[in-house]
Amino acid sequence: MTDLDPSTPSDDPHDRSHALALGASVLGGLFVSLQSRMNGELSAVIGAPIQAALWSFGTGMVFLLTMLTLPSMRRGTRRVFDALRDGRLRWWQCLGGAAGGLFVACQTYAVPLVGVAIFTVATVAGQTGNALAVDRFGIGPGGRKPVHLNRIAAALLAIVGVAIAVSGSLGKSDAALLPIALAVLVGGGVALQQGTNGRVNAESKQVLSTTLINFVVGTAVLGAIALIEFASGAYRPTDFSGVPWWAWWGGFCGIAFIAIAAWAVHHLGVLVFGIALLTGQLGSAVLIDLFWPAAGDEVTGAMVIGVFVTFAAAALAGWFARPRRASRVGG
Repeated sequence: MTDLDPSTPSDDPHDRSHALALGASVLGGLFVSLQSRMNGELSAVIGAPIQAALWSFGTGMVFLLTMLTLPSMRRGTRRVFDALRDGRLRWWQCLGGAAGGLFVACQTYAVPLVGVAIFTVATVAGQTGNALAVDRFGIGPGGRKPVHLNRIAAALLAIVGVAIAVSGSLGKSDAALLPIALAVLVGGGVALQQGTNGRVNAESKQVLSTTLINFVVGTAVLGAIALIEFASGAYRPTDFSGVPWWAWWGGFCGIAFIAIAAWAVHHLGVLVFGIALLTGQLGSAVLIDLFWPAAGDEVTGAMVIGVFVTFAAAALAGWFARPRRASRVGG
């Protein structure tokens, strides 16, 4: 009889997939921070957050539509429509892109006012808090996940890290309260988006097909907001001549992030994916605000401490969620 020690490294493909999903989630956080910096700069230069958000989602959608020339993309998209027709997917599970569109709209508004790091920690607070509910009610592809004390501890530790990171900025200006509050709300929507995207990807079996559906829905939501803005007289022509070349590419960062999320949530669950994601988000956001600032916010000691606390939360969540192998009987 041979007992396998769970601490002994193995070539179990489930272990490899889990580790790969954790690493990809951290990389996804980097893409979110880069997108925030790019879209924030575009919004600041043209002075029109909704137009900047619509450009980001619209360019991503156009690029993904050209990818429908690939047979695998067409098959994946067709599988989603088949799942909707057969009842394996509900129509509302395909609307995760609406939350993504609102996230980008808030991103283009808030980053020029509070910087990438503060926007990031605010969205993370909403995302981490709502991820428990998303897993508990089975919105993600893994179905209902019990909320054990260790999962609650990891989420609470992440929120503590967020609170420490943002503590030095809240008292500087009352003008920061609205963008921070909106960032918390759209962060909660991101957790819901990750869960529904995981469901869609389980049916499409093609992350780019899942991403395309997100971009179509998100672009439609932002287009409707832009039309309302135009009808109300709030729209004004914008001058794009002062936009730096690198600020146009936020949509492609969004494609990378949504594709990673659609795949990784299936392996990790929404909560663990969210905490691994915030590790990449916060670390890269601090570096961006330090070396490539979008606003006048300085990187404080409290912010750095908060980032390290969230790193600890990510490690704790990954440890508790790692695959366990049962004992095996051998000859």
